[in-house]
Amino acid sequence: MFRAVLTAAAAVALVIGGAAPATAAPSSVPGAPTSVRVTGAADSATVTWGLPKSGAKIASWRVTVAPKQQQPDAGVDRLPASARSDRFGNLTASTTYTFSVRAVGSRGAGKAVSVRYTTPGSVQTVESLFALDGSGSVVRFPVSGTSAPTTIAKDAAGFTADDVGDVFVPSADRRSVVMYPAGGGAARTVATGLHLTADLRSDVAGNLYWVDSVSGAITKLPVDGGAPVALVPSAGTYWAVGRDGTVSAATFGTQGAATKVVSVSPSGKRTTRSIAENGYQYLSGLLADGAGNLYLNYFSSGASGASGWSLLAKGSSTPVSAESRIGFTYGATNGRALLLAKSAGWCAAASEGSPAGCTADKTIATLVTRKADGTTTERTTSGVTSEGRGVHVGAADEAGDLFFDVSAGPTTGLWRLDAAGGVAVQLSAGQFTRLLVI
Repeated sequence: MFRAVLTAAAAVALVIGGAAPATAAPSSVPGAPTSVRVTGAADSATVTWGLPKSGAKIASWRVTVAPKQQQPDAGVDRLPASARSDRFGNLTASTTYTFSVRAVGSRGAGKAVSVRYTTPGSVQTVESLFALDGSGSVVRFPVSGTSAPTTIAKDAAGFTADDVGDVFVPSADRRSVVMYPAGGGAARTVATGLHLTADLRSDVAGNLYWVDSVSGAITKLPVDGGAPVALVPSAGTYWAVGRDGTVSAATFGTQGAATKVVSVSPSGKRTTRSIAENGYQYLSGLLADGAGNLYLNYFSSGASGASGWSLLAKGSSTPVSAESRIGFTYGATNGRALLLAKSAGWCAAASEGSPAGCTADKTIATLVTRKADGTTTERTTSGVTSEGRGVHVGAADEAGDLFFDVSAGPTTGLWRLDAAGGVAVQLSAGQFTRLLVI
C-alpha cells in the first residue's frame, strides 16, 4: 500500500545462495539472470536483475517470494521478457524474505538466482485517503490530522490508486488510462484502445480492473504491461477486488432467488457459488478484504427498510451475519476486517419520524471491527450523525480507522473515526465520493 515512510530504515539486502552457476545452462533453456540485487525500505522491496550470459531466448520472467503470506498469486510474479525489476509490498516487520528470479523460455525455465532482504523490526508509516471531490478532482488527504487535501487530477469521473501512490484516471473518451505519478511530474498514458467505465479499481500488486463498457466483462490490466484480460464475462450486479487480487462478482436475480457469486483468484482459478436467500431481501452491496473473504449487504424489501452485512468466507457457500444489531451504518473493509460505524438507534422506515412512531437517534455511537474468524471489537464514538437509511460505503486504513462521507443531516462532510473510538474528526465540510485508502 502507499505509505510515506517516516523512518530511515532503508537497506540493501545480501546477494546469497543461488547465484549464477559457473557453467552455462543448457542451450534449450535460458541461462541464469545476472546482477540480481534487492533493495528494501520498510515494508517493501525491489528486485533487479540483468540478462543471462548464455542460453535460449527469454519468453518471460518468473519472480517468487518466500514467505508468501499477504502476497498476490501465492508469491509468484510472471513478467514479460522486457522486465528487469519487480516490486513487492505489504512485507511483515522483522522477517527475512527470499526472492528468486529465473528466465523462462519456450522449452522451460533456466536456473534461479536468489537474494534475501530482512525487513526492519519497527516501521512508522502513513497511508493516504484518496477521494473524488464535488468538482470532479481526485484529492489526497493524510489519514491522520486535518490538513487540507492535495489535488492530484482535475476533471476526473473516476480513479484508483496503487500501493505506491500512483493515481490512475480514465481519459475523457474512456479509451485510455492516464497515470499521475506519486512523486509528482507529468501525467502519462499507460494503456490505450480500451472500453473503460469510470469505476477503476486496483489490488496491492498494482493491477487495474474495470467493467468493459462494451462486453460487460470484468477486465484486468496487468501491472507488468501485458494485454487486458477478461476475467468474468458478465460483471453481475456488484463486483469487488480484494487487495490480494481476488476478483468477485455477485448477481442477484428475482426476489427470493439465489445469489450467484463468481470469484477468480490471482492465479486464474475460478469458483462459482450459489447462495440461497430467505425471500425477503435484495443484494445491495459487496466488499472484499485481503484474504479472499467477501461481505454482502442485503436490503429488506419489507416495510422495515433494514440493511445489514453478512460474511461469505473464502471457500464457503453459507453467509453468516456480520452484525450484532440493526442500525444506520457506514461500512468498509481493510486487508483483514469489516468495519462498521453504527448509530445509537434505529427504527423501521414506516414508523421513523411519524407522529405515532419512533424518532431514531442517528448519532454514530459505535465503531465495530469484525475479522473473518469472528473476532469482534466495539469502540464508543460520538460527534457525527448518520444521514439515515441506505447502504453507505466508506474506506478503512490498516490501523482500523474508518472514513466516510455524510451527505445529509446536521453533520454533513467527510469524517474519520479513530480505531480506538472517541470523538469523530471532520476532515472537510465538502462532499466526496469513491473513498479509497491505500
